[in-house]
Amino acid sequence: MAAVVIVLVIGTSLLVSGVLSGDEPAATVLTTSPAAPAPPAEDWYDLTTHQAVESGDGHETVPSISIGVGREPFSHSIRGSAGSSANFRTWSTAGRCTRLSVWVGKDAASPQQDGVGQFVIRADEKEATTRQASIADAPQHVEVDISAVDRLTLLDVRGGRDAHNAWGTPRVFCSAPPGRTV
Repeated sequence: MAAVVIVLVIGTSLLVSGVLSGDEPAATVLTTSPAAPAPPAEDWYDLTTHQAVESGDGHETVPSISIGVGREPFSHSIRGSAGSSANFRTWSTAGRCTRLSVWVGKDAASPQQDGVGQFVIRADEKEATTRQASIADAPQHVEVDISAVDRLTLLDVRGGRDAHNAWGTPRVFCSAPPGRTV
């Protein structure tokens, strides 16, 4: 009884040939193709943990913040404390993101309790949406379609003696992160 098996790999094909019994040769060709790259994993990315490409002096990342009359704190948030339009950050989304989700309003722990803050979301250089809030307002949830947007900017404006502005848990839904991790 003869038992001969020959294995030959050619490119992406595998040829197995052999004689298992003394009578008939057997041959089998197995073909494999190279593994395709995995598609990008879409997920929510926390903007406060990714480096902005541009920013003003008035935005400060805070571990959590309570907004207006809301009781629940928002983790990974931004406080706008400058009394001008210096409160902004811009991220490079490079067309990889489809949604922005954020809560806006006044910082409930702000030493000042007056004023109305303005919150502007810019998609590239165009204004996507604007909201206003006072310290007596509940947090406002804002969700914006940012498909095909290259640069996303969060801008807030407050008077010098007004309560600080708050961006609660700003995040984007993307196929890749909106910048390097900070």
